[in-house]
Amino acid sequence: MTKRFALLAIAGTALSANAQLIISEVVDATLPGGLPKFVELTNTSNSTIDLSGFSIGNFSNGSTTLGGGASTVLSGMLAAGDSWVISYENGDEPGMGSFFDVYGFDPDEFSLGAFTNGDDAYALFAGAATGDGSDATLVDVYGVIGVDGTGEAWEYTDGYSFRNPSVLGGNASWTAGEWTVGGANSLEDPGGDDVIELALILANTTPGTHNFVPAPSTAGLIALGGLVAARRRRA
Repeated sequence: MTKRFALLAIAGTALSANAQLIISEVVDATLPGGLPKFVELTNTSNSTIDLSGFSIGNFSNGSTTLGGGASTVLSGMLAAGDSWVISYENGDEPGMGSFFDVYGFDPDEFSLGAFTNGDDAYALFAGAATGDGSDATLVDVYGVIGVDGTGEAWEYTDGYSFRNPSVLGGNASWTAGEWTVGGANSLEDPGGDDVIELALILANTTPGTHNFVPAPSTAGLIALGGLVAARRRRA
């Protein structure tokens, strides 16, 4: 193997090793029951991710302890570029605020534990986390653990936030520049009209679909390396 091909192989291995699952959208909406309320995860890598290696939890009202005492371990396989949506509601119950009634399809998962609100932080872990989460690896976070989000730059009460398209990797510290934050009350109609609020939700949230700029695939790098090598041999 030439040095060039060896480098390309190393680059390809690095891309696979750095497969990323990120928090890509959080929503705390305004329809009856404070719904829909969900968090979206996205696989920004070029390969399928086994979700069973990850868990997600929330830290409510400035607490440093996970809601319910533990994170929720995920399951299933998530293809490259796909998103996974966890809805915080009591299953697929009909009603104007339910996830299905708003979006016309079911989320990938329901979380029947403690509900979250727009002043709570979400944490994505590699492994299962309990207590303060120090027994697992924090790979991504929305908000600041141990801080009540009320009045903070990341607050999404009755609102939404989504990850900017250029962000491909997780970040264990919330960074404002990685997010577009709709802000508190960004999904609320001052007059309390559910029809207007439904329109705001549909216009500003996109569960199951996250736009991002993917890294070049390993196959693309190898093909490019082969083309360069062939051209040099002909020269």
